[in-house]
Amino acid sequence: MSELSSLYCKIKITKPQLEKFLNSPVEEPKLNENWLNFWESRKMYSKSVLTQENLYTYKDHNNQGVIDGWIEYPQAMAFSDYDETAEEWHWGMMFFSENYVEMIPMFAFIISLEKYVSESAENKAIVFPFFWGDDDVNAYVYFENGKAVLSPKVQTLKDVDSNFVEQTKAFLNKKWNEMAKDMEMD
Repeated sequence: MSELSSLYCKIKITKPQLEKFLNSPVEEPKLNENWLNFWESRKMYSKSVLTQENLYTYKDHNNQGVIDGWIEYPQAMAFSDYDETAEEWHWGMMFFSENYVEMIPMFAFIISLEKYVSESAENKAIVFPFFWGDDDVNAYVYFENGKAVLSPKVQTLKDVDSNFVEQTKAFLNKKWNEMAKDMEMD
């Protein structure tokens, strides 16, 4: 049985641009070469062909609704933190998914950020089994030249910039420690 992977997204974005993004309607993904290359590069059981029909998004009215939905789902242990000084948005969840089809709308959500972010090599997102000690990477998104790219090449943490991996693990450990304090222990 697979375990749920964690999601971490770190984006350089001004406060007005973040608010504009959050208030914008959820964007429908468009099937393109990047989606197809990414999909073909993934190892999964009973892999289906990726078509426009199964490339779907969340049904919320706007992007804020997507965030709110995940934060209101306590089992996900989602977070959304904006650092005004650094102009960085940290978004993610401790327990996201283990199913690529279920991940599609989140990848579309992250890709739709491309029109709002400040140009930075630090704009990245990763889905990986943070809690389970596995080096596999479900997905890695980076932003380059105004575009968000689902990397078909990144398969393990060794394929990712080690500084980003360490920053990601440190941030997720910090969030886990904060959230664990509020958990009821049986």
